[in-house]
Amino acid sequence: MSNTELLESGKIAVALRTARAAVGWNQEEFAQLMGVAKTTVARIETLEMSARAEYLSKAIRLFREVGVEVDLSELDAVPIRVSMLAVAKAVGDLQDVNKRRKDRRTGIASLLPDKEV
Repeated sequence: MSNTELLESGKIAVALRTARAAVGWNQEEFAQLMGVAKTTVARIETLEMSARAEYLSKAIRLFREVGVEVDLSELDAVPIRVSMLAVAKAVGDLQDVNKRRKDRRTGIASLLPDKEV
């Protein structure tokens, strides 16, 4: 793989990982939405394999549906625009105790903002 090809693959991997993190999806959740194995997501994000065009277009469409715009057309940057809709979803997910790892669920109620009664 040439240096140019490696940088292009790296650009795609960084864009996908950043957009996925902005939405709050882990690799397993993203893989399910994409209809692929988690290992496929991991391999693309670690440059072990290149993303196919169908994969990229589906990923970009999924991100757009939840308010994250990914622009891979720029040469010197990877603009990622996160709408307030996506921010609100991420905040909701972060506050959802059931979406936390089991070992992180105990004692979490004291860290969350008080609910109005």
